[in-house]
Amino acid sequence: MVLMWHAVVWSIWTSQNDFIFAGGSSMIDNLVDRVKLSSWKWFLGKNPDSPYCFYEWKVQPLLCWSNKAR
Repeated sequence: MVLMWHAVVWSIWTSQNDFIFAGGSSMIDNLVDRVKLSSWKWFLGKNPDSPYCFYEWKVQPLLCWSNKAR
C-alpha cells in the first residue's frame, strides 16, 4: 500500500505548509480528509476504469484496492 503511505506523507507535508505559510488550521479531521482525497485521486490515476465512487473509497479504501481488477 505504497499509495496510502505517499498520500499520508503528502497530506502531512501540505498541511504543515498551509499551517506555517498560509495561517491554516491543523485539525486532524482535515488531515484525514486530505489523505482520503489525495489517495482517491492517485488511485484513479493508476486505475482509470475503476467502478468505485469516492464514497466507497472513503468508507473502505482497502476493499476497493483489493478488488481493483473487478
